[in-house]
Amino acid sequence: MADEEMAASRTLGKRLRELRTRHGLSQRELAKRAQVTNSTISQVEQDAVSPSVSSLNKILEVFPISLSDFFSDEVPVEPPRILRDSEHEPIAGCGPGLTLRRIDQSRQTSPQPQIELGSLAPGCSAYLQAAHDSLVLVMHGALCIEFPVTAACQEALLECGDAARLHAGERYQLHWRKPEASQAASGEVTHHGTSDAAEAPDCQWLCIGQSR
Repeated sequence: MADEEMAASRTLGKRLRELRTRHGLSQRELAKRAQVTNSTISQVEQDAVSPSVSSLNKILEVFPISLSDFFSDEVPVEPPRILRDSEHEPIAGCGPGLTLRRIDQSRQTSPQPQIELGSLAPGCSAYLQAAHDSLVLVMHGALCIEFPVTAACQEALLECGDAARLHAGERYQLHWRKPEASQAASGEVTHHGTSDAAEAPDCQWLCIGQSR
């Protein structure tokens, strides 16, 4: 009975607010992407108005999520997207001496992404929580990224040139790893703390997020 009361207490407005904040969107940004007024989003989240099915579908297309999933007790989490170095899409017509590769087909349209450089020392771990949907691209070394328990897979090893998508608001744990090439040469598989960690390189990556 308690579970049913809890599910019933999650009104349409509360569900929309949870979904919006989970994706790191402000009411203004959601309204802009859904092509509705700011007051519409505010009133729906306050349960001051009840939107039509077509209007709600228009808002949910921003995420995207179906009506059935939106009203379910558990909002599904998109499986982590891992893009290996060999899978980057070349861009033709760059001119001599210049190579460009597209590393992400993002729905975001902001012309000014936020770029941060991260570094992890040998044997260390750290948490990373992105304010917006972001892409982590490993520039040097290797790292293991642990995804939230709701994700389809629990962790992935990223080496130089590999990338992974991070969802806004989710908390990820990063662990330094010795690159596979070095492991093969030494015949060792390293974990969080390694005896020869001091001899291995730092892991460096770029965190590329869409500015709002």
